[in-house]
Amino acid sequence: MPSLEKVSRAPAIFISHGAGPFPLLNEDHEPWRKIMQGLAHLLENAKGIILFTAHWETYQPHVSGCDDARLFYDYADMEEVKSFIPKEAYTIRYNGRGDSALATRISEQLRGVGFEPVIDNSRGWDHGVFVPMSILRPSGDIPIVQMSVLKRDNEHQSTNANILLGQAVESFRDEGYVILGSGATAHNFEEAIKVYLSDDRNPKVSAENEQFAEFLRLTASCSDPHRRREKLSMWREAPGSFIAHAPGSSEHLMPFMVVAGSGGHDTGKRMNVWELAGEPTAFYVWS
Repeated sequence: MPSLEKVSRAPAIFISHGAGPFPLLNEDHEPWRKIMQGLAHLLENAKGIILFTAHWETYQPHVSGCDDARLFYDYADMEEVKSFIPKEAYTIRYNGRGDSALATRISEQLRGVGFEPVIDNSRGWDHGVFVPMSILRPSGDIPIVQMSVLKRDNEHQSTNANILLGQAVESFRDEGYVILGSGATAHNFEEAIKVYLSDDRNPKVSAENEQFAEFLRLTASCSDPHRRREKLSMWREAPGSFIAHAPGSSEHLMPFMVVAGSGGHDTGKRMNVWELAGEPTAFYVWS
């Protein structure tokens, strides 16, 4: 009788994915690229990646169901910045692959716990997927299933829904699938754009941003999933939350909520912090 190979529990990872396509194009994102290269080892031996992107918001979970890897240059639809996007951003390629069988299994599991998932065979991978994966796994040899984050009637509901979504997919980690959230721990878009397009390349990080960053670090380190959920559900009451994430614009924090939900009894660790336009954006792992 053949021996059964033991599968190691895969990590749950959150990355701050930088500004649009610029991490792959601009020299000022070189520190970000080095951080990502330093995290690449976390994907070793991964059976696949279930990747939640801040740039896909839906009421119920949407799951990419294609085996191929069509890219969606979604920054073309962002009116505030599309005039600044160079033509090279539309020639970026990432030769990865999907996993339709895994997408079906995820959908079935989510349906079993009360969600109403939708398998989407038409939407391509957005820049929340192909930009970081180009650095984390340039070979594209690990299959990826792209998933949406949830947007409900208010931020409190959205937060709790995304934590529950993370809890619902946690068991895939025990099969060797990495849960990866792609967003930003701080993302005040309007303020960041002002800084990014100015001549000030070294803006000072505000005390409010530092306070919110510390709230996330301390909360992530809680190994009790119930206590962690309780704290995260009240994140709007944390100091600095309205500076780090403008009211009504917290979609970049929602992948963090998913990953924290999938952390189970693991202790979340902040691996790195990188400052983007005066905002401290962080990288976390639960393992």
